[in-house]
Amino acid sequence: MKAKKKEGAYTIWIFRGGPSTPIKIKLPERITKILFPVVIAIIISFPFITTSYISKSLRLINIAKESKEQTTYIAALNKKVEEFQQHIQRLKEFDVKLRIIANLENASETESFLGVGGVTPRESWQEPETDLQKLRAELDRLCTEAEFREKSFQELHSFLEGKKRELACTPAIWPVRGWLTSGFGYRIDPFTGLRQFHEGLDIANRLGTPIVASADGIVSRCSNNFGFGLTVEINHGYGLLTRYAHLSKAYVRVGQRVKRGDRIAAMGNSGRATGPHLHYEVRLNNVPINPRNYILN
Repeated sequence: MKAKKKEGAYTIWIFRGGPSTPIKIKLPERITKILFPVVIAIIISFPFITTSYISKSLRLINIAKESKEQTTYIAALNKKVEEFQQHIQRLKEFDVKLRIIANLENASETESFLGVGGVTPRESWQEPETDLQKLRAELDRLCTEAEFREKSFQELHSFLEGKKRELACTPAIWPVRGWLTSGFGYRIDPFTGLRQFHEGLDIANRLGTPIVASADGIVSRCSNNFGFGLTVEINHGYGLLTRYAHLSKAYVRVGQRVKRGDRIAAMGNSGRATGPHLHYEVRLNNVPINPRNYILN
């Protein structure tokens, strides 16, 4: 293609390949002066426009790809959050049940931040950042709830451990097998023939029959007594004490810690006794209590 100036006009020849006739275009000088700078500007700016267009297109493609990946990630994370919520809810319900069973007041619900539902991921690529922020906030809240439940369970554990110790220290079994010859309460004294209050149970069996501790505790007495003969007393704490009298032999010493079921003595007829038997007492704050109220086996 070439152009030449002729009498105030430009002639543009366009040659095509092969033997075809060239195309001739005449343009007035005035129009040519206007079009020429425009064409030059377009030619110069074309690479920059093309590069910018391609760059923006690639950026949009990458954003769309990242958006799809983020949407998938948010959906998976949202599922995890919902599972976490359900787990926390089960812990909360279990906490309430335990407190009802243990007769404890419920933990302050003002400190409980448990909500419902997760964050629903959106399809638009403009929203994932907002969804992620909501998910992070939800996870922070659930972590706070989990810490609160952990403290609540620690409190329950301490309470139940205390109850466990208290139950272990509560007289709950027969100290010896045999025949109940005298119960708790008023009776006729076999030596005086008078009506007298009997502060324990008399259980008869063969001489030397093993006697066991009815609960955990510490031996507080192991000595002879004029009326009771050889006597062992165990302090169980919580105001509880058990007494085992008329023994033939003691297998424990003062200060010794014993467990429920440990052998502590042998049946005898020492002291004021008409035959081999065990006089067994339970005292609460030094007041005699009917031992049968405690025996579970």
